[in-house]
Amino acid sequence: MAKAIDSITASALQELIDGTKTPSRLTPVLAVNLSLLGCIENIDGRLHLTKKARRTISRHNKQCKQNLCDALVENTLRKEILTEPGIVVQHRQVWDAVGESFSRAQVLSSLRTLRLQGFLKSFKASNNNFQVFWALASDEPRAEGFVINQ
Repeated sequence: MAKAIDSITASALQELIDGTKTPSRLTPVLAVNLSLLGCIENIDGRLHLTKKARRTISRHNKQCKQNLCDALVENTLRKEILTEPGIVVQHRQVWDAVGESFSRAQVLSSLRTLRLQGFLKSFKASNNNFQVFWALASDEPRAEGFVINQ
């Protein structure tokens, strides 16, 4: 599994990739961190970016966007959708409420994360994956015949 990077290291790495900072201008701590991550290497006494650097920053940016989606989905569910006890929702309603800035996969991932955290639970009305409903973990759904999906 790839190591996660912090925002300071990610910022420095992005500047290196963009060309706004040279490897020689890195602080020793950042140089060591990036070297341990495999993003820079020493070739003939000079620091150079590796192919792994772009993948690392891409993975970091993707995780930051997913964290933002998680927070927005939770906020939308708390304040707009699941405001009364017993309400159930399908992912499409959440995706529409969140907006088009996030993909369907990101919204579904956020819903699953919230389920793992114990905030939501999911139910299936049938064996069809298009019949998955989401509710607050503390609520009992109004509709009957649901199967708990954990």
